[in-house]
Amino acid sequence: MQKIAPYHIEEYDEKPALTIAVPGRFHLLGEHTWFAKGNTLSMAINHALYLCVSARPDQNYRLYSVSLGERKKISSSNLKYRKEDRWANSVKAVIASFIEYGVPVSGLNFTILSEIPADAGLGTPNALKVGTALALRRLFAPRLADEVLVALLERANVQFLKTHAHRADILTALFARKGHCIRTDHNKVSADLVPFPEKGYSVQLVDSRVPRLLAREELALRIQECVQAYETVKADPDAPADFSQLTEEVLEEITDIPESVRRRVIYIIRESESVREAVAALASREYGSFSKIVNRSHEGLRDRFEISCPELDWLVKRALEFAVPDVPDLVCSRMTGRGFGGCTYSILREEDVDAFASRLEEYERIFGFKPIRYPVTPSDGARVL
Repeated sequence: MQKIAPYHIEEYDEKPALTIAVPGRFHLLGEHTWFAKGNTLSMAINHALYLCVSARPDQNYRLYSVSLGERKKISSSNLKYRKEDRWANSVKAVIASFIEYGVPVSGLNFTILSEIPADAGLGTPNALKVGTALALRRLFAPRLADEVLVALLERANVQFLKTHAHRADILTALFARKGHCIRTDHNKVSADLVPFPEKGYSVQLVDSRVPRLLAREELALRIQECVQAYETVKADPDAPADFSQLTEEVLEEITDIPESVRRRVIYIIRESESVREAVAALASREYGSFSKIVNRSHEGLRDRFEISCPELDWLVKRALEFAVPDVPDLVCSRMTGRGFGGCTYSILREEDVDAFASRLEEYERIFGFKPIRYPVTPSDGARVL
């Protein structure tokens, strides 16, 4: 709280009525299975976005981003998406969602300070939305149930921002606990806590720094192809009603799907099942099995879903050089997020971290980008400070 409150006081000449911290996150497995009601395994990290709020005497909203050095003014009578408002659209989306639900939201001053690494795909926009939603609930609708809060956030994403619901992002930000991962079942509005080993291992996020100008469009195309194939499969009389029961054999019998898309849908089928297997492996401390699942998932993203790139593959390969053959240890690596750049995560033995960092020094010489390494730990979800 002491980090952000002085900025709010200086900007608005008043103390904040409320300060909220929301963690960043990354996905270990399953971030592309949402459209088929699959499973996702995620981790909140010890890099947070902070949000201060105080009341205004009018019906307008003022937003100040300390991190970006930007200010926005929003009228309550014009809560519309505008491309030029960029990050402020996240706040507008949540306010609009609350008002449409019937919760009056009077004028507010916002101050935002993010310590989540920028442009690395670690959940900054959804952290801002979750922080805004928690502030609005505390100030205007304290009895609002968690499942309604999640629904309002999903509505903000789908209806206002015209993206998908981001349920795994929302549930991870809200319900994460230190020392645990979060398993999201997209059929449910709840999150399962999965223990993660707290000693002996280190989680290393590495931002490849590859420009991702085409990442959003390319991934959207991949997903749209898979959604269309999924709809084709659902319309087939031989297909099971439950996607989790869909087999590769059934998919092979359907001829209306291009081979490249079939490979991607098969990856989605395997990935959702991999999350279930990974959760079981962590729960039983079968770390060797968990590592194999993660490594296999990256191979699928590279060869079947086709959203990796040479830089990400290089980073993964460097981490896997620390795996000892036939030793069932927790050593694994995978790209995470949209792909075509962005981050990898690697889980290594603590004694190997310095050597791993040294090997990254060669990356810039080969690819021309200087990677950024972030040691992270599984952390608590959003909280009022």
